[in-house]
Amino acid sequence: MENRGEATPGEPESATTYTSSSATAVAGSPDGRSRLYPSRSTLIGTTSVCLFALVWQGLASSGVIPAVVLPGPLDLVARAIYLAGPSSNPPFQLEGDILLTLSRLLGGFAVAALFAVPVGIVSAVSRPIALVLMPFVGVFMAIPALAIVPILMLLTGIGNATDFTVVVVTAFIPIVVYVYDGVRMIDRKYLWTSRSFGARSGDVFWHVIVPAAIVPLLAGFRMGMGYAWRSLIATESLTALTGGLGYTIFQASQFFDTRTIYLYMVVTAVLGFAIESAFRAAEIRTAVRWGTLASGKR
Repeated sequence: MENRGEATPGEPESATTYTSSSATAVAGSPDGRSRLYPSRSTLIGTTSVCLFALVWQGLASSGVIPAVVLPGPLDLVARAIYLAGPSSNPPFQLEGDILLTLSRLLGGFAVAALFAVPVGIVSAVSRPIALVLMPFVGVFMAIPALAIVPILMLLTGIGNATDFTVVVVTAFIPIVVYVYDGVRMIDRKYLWTSRSFGARSGDVFWHVIVPAAIVPLLAGFRMGMGYAWRSLIATESLTALTGGLGYTIFQASQFFDTRTIYLYMVVTAVLGFAIESAFRAAEIRTAVRWGTLASGKR
């Protein structure tokens, strides 16, 4: 498959294209056996991260940039050990903030997926419903998540309710779009053929529509989770009252605690990358299983 280009801001990338390097790293070698060694892309990525960390540490140690402005990676490791231990205030603060943010993310995402999937399917199979709903989806897609935070604060107050709602809204739109496009792209001849052999509507749905839409659905989950993750971290800094990654970043900024700010930024990036990678792996494996991505081109 050809490499995918960069998606424009606010526009989901194609649900049916995959990078060959990612597919090779996740799905295995072209002969179908699992890879027992890192792929070239993994080695290059790991090397670049290590070089970046070395340059970062060199700048921090040289004194060219004051340590209060740019603490080094070793300072962040020491800070992480302290915040992850019983001596921090509150005890085990780092673990608590991570779990609290993830609980908000997963709870809101589950609700978004529960409603977005049927909305996308119904809109795709019913033109009148699509004419009514899809314009609203397009409008909300263009609105940044932070723009609706003040309104949500007025409606739900400051706290978990606002954080939860932001996750639902930001994850809902991409999932609807990807499911809608996935179902709409099904070749009509498959539907006609199945019906000509006497397949009932339920059979067509489970054996034709679902297999064809499952890969775009997973792509929508991946994009929706990414949007929701970024929006949640930003929203926590404004509305959270009881902790979370974004909340602690904002609190640390009030005391110019740059070590905690940088540490939580790194944690946010690592967790976001891990979540995205997990969804991408599931997406590629599913594409191979359903024949959307040929095994020889992984």
